[in-house]
Amino acid sequence: MAKAHKIMGVKPLRSYRENARIILSQKVEEVYTWEPFIQDAARREELHNMRISIKRLRYTMELFRLAYGSPKIHSGEVTMADNKRFTEFLKVIVDLQEILGDIHDCDVVLEILTDYGTQSEQATLTPGIAKLITQARETRNADYKTFLAKWEQLSAANFKHQLLSFFGAARKPKTRY
Repeated sequence: MAKAHKIMGVKPLRSYRENARIILSQKVEEVYTWEPFIQDAARREELHNMRISIKRLRYTMELFRLAYGSPKIHSGEVTMADNKRFTEFLKVIVDLQEILGDIHDCDVVLEILTDYGTQSEQATLTPGIAKLITQARETRNADYKTFLAKWEQLSAANFKHQLLSFFGAARKPKTRY
C-alpha cells in the first residue's frame, strides 16, 4: 500500500478553513497521481492504491465538513458555503471508493482461489474452484468497466477542477497593474 503524500503548507495559526483548503487540495492531487494507471485492468496494486488515496480524501473531507457549511466572508459579505454541493462531491468520492473496493475484493478472492486451486490435491474441488474463479473474474470485469465509465464521466465533467474550485484551491491568478 502506498504511503500518504506529505501535506505541505499547513500552519497552526491559519484558519480551519484555510488549512482545510490546503489539505483537501493536496488529497485530491494524491488521488489523481494514480490516474495514469487506470486504463490497464492488470494494474491491481495501482488501482488499490488509488482506492486508498480516495479513502483518505473521503475521510479528510468528512473531517473538514464544517469548513464548508459555516459562514464565510467574501468581498465583505457573509455567505454560507453550499452544504448540498459538498454532500454531492462526497457522494461521488464514496461511490468511487466502493467500486474500487469491490474490484480489490475480487482481486483478493481470485488470488486465494487460484492459489487454493493449484495447491489442492482433491480433483473433485477443481471444477467448483474453476467456477468460482470464473464468477469472480466476471464480477471484477463488470466492476472495472463500471469504474472506468464513472471515471470517464467525471473527467468529461471536469470533476477534478470542480472539486478543487469548491475547496478554494483553484484560484485565478492575481492580475498586477
